[in-house]
Amino acid sequence: MSLFLKKSVKDASIGIWEISESVDELYAQLTLSEEEEKIFSALRSPLRKQHWLSYRMILPYLVKPSELSAITYDESGKPFLNNGVRHISVAHSGKYSALIASPVHSVGVDIERVGGKIRRIHHKFLNDRELAETGPEPDLETLYIMWAAKETLFKLHGKRDIRFRDQIYISPFAASDSGLVYGRLLTDKGEHAPISVHYQMLDDYILAYAVDRSRFSHYQA
Repeated sequence: MSLFLKKSVKDASIGIWEISESVDELYAQLTLSEEEEKIFSALRSPLRKQHWLSYRMILPYLVKPSELSAITYDESGKPFLNNGVRHISVAHSGKYSALIASPVHSVGVDIERVGGKIRRIHHKFLNDRELAETGPEPDLETLYIMWAAKETLFKLHGKRDIRFRDQIYISPFAASDSGLVYGRLLTDKGEHAPISVHYQMLDDYILAYAVDRSRFSHYQA
């Protein structure tokens, strides 16, 4: 296919790829580093391979040719460009993959296909305060916005020690086709300043992203 969406925001750019190519077609269009080749070879699922390759297709649309480099991962699995010129975050769901890049700030992105199964598990990622604020019958859109926002903040934080239910709080909001929510992270360093998470609906998918411009921009211990 091609780039489905490109969006520029303050200090960052976001791209979404709509996947119609086979694994072989995607692979033929990319030049992977030695480390990337090893990671790709270890992937077993064709869908996982499609997702993994497709978000690499986005990168040239978001960064200058001189900034292009291999994508690698830290000890927590957070992706970054190995030349160190950009902060990135990636996501994938169904037929889409997404990538956000910023030259100066930590970033997070998520994309989710909306479906009814989230109602059965929302008590597992919403804390007691959030459950009280959303009411006994929260609508599907609200639940997915909250899930995507929490996933976005988790990726922005970049560490695996954050529990969605207990350590990420999303303030009350009125759901719409696009908008802004605010979330707070609670880490061993205390409660951080609220971070804004933007979201928008794309047919039956939801895209969420955040750029951390606060003084807590780097969460690394």
